[in-house]
Amino acid sequence: MESNQISATIAFLAGVASFLSPCVLPLVPGYISLISGVSIDRLKSDEGASARRAVIVNSLAFNAGLSMIFLALGAAAGWIGSAILANPWVRIAGGLIIILFGLHLMGLLRIGALYRDTRFLSNDKPRGMLGSFTLGLAFAAGWTPCIGPILGGILGLAATTGDWQSGLKLSAFYAAGLAVPFLLTGLGINQFLSFYGRFRKHLHKVEVVSGIILVLIGALIASGYATRLASSSLARVMPNLEAWVEKLARRSPKAAPGIERATALSDERAMLAPDVELYTLDGRPARLSDYRGRVVLLNFWATWCLPCRDEIPELNQMQRDLEAQGLTIIGVAWDDTAAGIKQFQRDIPQNYTVLLGGENVQQDFGGVPSLPMTFIIDRQGRIRQKIIGARKRDGFEAAIKPLLEMETAGS
Repeated sequence: MESNQISATIAFLAGVASFLSPCVLPLVPGYISLISGVSIDRLKSDEGASARRAVIVNSLAFNAGLSMIFLALGAAAGWIGSAILANPWVRIAGGLIIILFGLHLMGLLRIGALYRDTRFLSNDKPRGMLGSFTLGLAFAAGWTPCIGPILGGILGLAATTGDWQSGLKLSAFYAAGLAVPFLLTGLGINQFLSFYGRFRKHLHKVEVVSGIILVLIGALIASGYATRLASSSLARVMPNLEAWVEKLARRSPKAAPGIERATALSDERAMLAPDVELYTLDGRPARLSDYRGRVVLLNFWATWCLPCRDEIPELNQMQRDLEAQGLTIIGVAWDDTAAGIKQFQRDIPQNYTVLLGGENVQQDFGGVPSLPMTFIIDRQGRIRQKIIGARKRDGFEAAIKPLLEMETAGS
């Protein structure tokens, strides 16, 4: 899914930018020496396997503690994201705060609170992996001067995902962007010192570029256009980090069920879909209750959304094949006009119902964090599954066919 690909790549690059920031990069050798108990001189001399082993083991523990804070923050941000999307004032305020963070990094605005260094430092070296893990927790919790603004932008982006799993995943990419260079530094301290000697003159440029990216992210969130990341041409050139991680995860049978970003609800948990009023392309009102008695695939989409376009042939085919069994597919356009959709359909036909007004009713569904987003609604009008992102036909049918077969048998 292209929007997730871009968000994951941005999060990873933001972690790298945090590592390269002026108040992080110069301290890295000292912290590697502190957590490993190996002096900088010994690290530079590359003596023996024992020193390298101490660096690797304790760096992993330190990074685990470091990442734990970010993962918790990302999951929390994703969990409250639906409230941000549903309340425009909260969304706007959050976007403006991220913009202020960006201006701070660019040097156009100075926020005094972000210069307070609350890191916990001790003269005593941490003892073993537990000590390194604890130091990582304390360090991440207080490392506000540089990573605070950048992390704040990523948390804002995580909030637009609308669920804690996605926020957790996004913060994991951020943590990886910060932790992986940290670990590599421990494995090649001489190479790092050589790199730092050449790179130190560019530290302020990292801040400026990071600030510009934060301003753009804040503007997207404040304006409600964060979902337009899905249509960005950046997806064609950015590495698909999320797909790479999912490919690795699917190799493990235990990990596979957690990969799909879909939430299936049982009979007890299923709630009635909001009976929102939408409009046909001819301007006539239409309500979801008009389709009671049929299984409805409600697909939020937009003409500018590339993954949405990829789904349309699959939806067309499903409508033709399953309509007689009781399936109705409804495409709810996000912010397009009737004229724009009719023009779009000349190139890409849609052989199912298309209604207008998605952006106006999205808060009734708890917010739409990214496009496309699909709700599977049973014959009683209850939401049985929420699917974030694009799906192939077999993914949709896995949710639809049990409802069609179960309710046909019981009718």
